[in-house]
Amino acid sequence: MVLPVCDVCLKSGILCQGCETKLKSGEISQMDLDIAKILFKLGDGKISFKKTIEIGDVVIIITQKDQVGKIIGRGGKIVRELSKKVGRKIRVVGENSDLKNLAQDILAPARISGINIVYGMDQKKKYKIRVRREDSRRIPAKIEVLNDIIKELTGEETLVVIDRNEY
Repeated sequence: MVLPVCDVCLKSGILCQGCETKLKSGEISQMDLDIAKILFKLGDGKISFKKTIEIGDVVIIITQKDQVGKIIGRGGKIVRELSKKVGRKIRVVGENSDLKNLAQDILAPARISGINIVYGMDQKKKYKIRVRREDSRRIPAKIEVLNDIIKELTGEETLVVIDRNEY
């Protein structure tokens, strides 16, 4: 199990000197610690993640691609429990995911109808991520926050829009 905090700290509830130093230096955040404690209890020691990022009212858990399903849990049970305990929306993404997979993970349960590259007047490249109109109510957060999340994770400028076309 790979968590930002050692198993001894999670079992005892008290941070060792090494984990305390990581927390004070900013290598791990308080949210990393909180999520690790919850996952340690819920996952029976079989769930791991790399780190968390907080943007707006959303917490993104970054993990290995094979761990995404384990953190979400059967029917979303674990991620719902995490969200309830933390009091914020939780999104789980695989580490080093491409833009399409990352956008799908961030925007779920809304479905993406396509991704296009658009160039502005200043010749800067942006990715336009189109969400199906019938899924507009299912977008998990404000569009500005979602754009910030995707930029933070990929470094790419994005524009999430509701697709007006019916297919």
